[in-house]
Amino acid sequence: MILVQELIHDPDFCDTFQLIRRIGSEWERGEQIVHTETLLIEGIISPATSKDIEMLPEGDRQTGMKAFYADVPMRVTDTEETSDVCVYRGKQYKLLQVFDYSSNGYYKAIGTMVGDADGV
Repeated sequence: MILVQELIHDPDFCDTFQLIRRIGSEWERGEQIVHTETLLIEGIISPATSKDIEMLPEGDRQTGMKAFYADVPMRVTDTEETSDVCVYRGKQYKLLQVFDYSSNGYYKAIGTMVGDADGV
């Protein structure tokens, strides 16, 4: 059996990417200021497969999708949080779906390209 947790840090398979997480916001003089933190993550990045894309709602199926595997929890938008953004090779990918395989030591996220890293 292949242990994905071991592959996440294997130099033959892994790469690094940035994870940009919104950690809060505040109003300052009528303008909302969003606070973020940037984490440097080591993991596996691959193109999203057709099976990955099938698990997304039809409206979210776009081109330029990647799958991110890491041992760090990743977030998607819900009533309390906003989706994390992964930056890989100068492109931003907003996370649409996260699969919690923490019992096996990793998380898998599907992200869609939303633009260049300059817009972060």
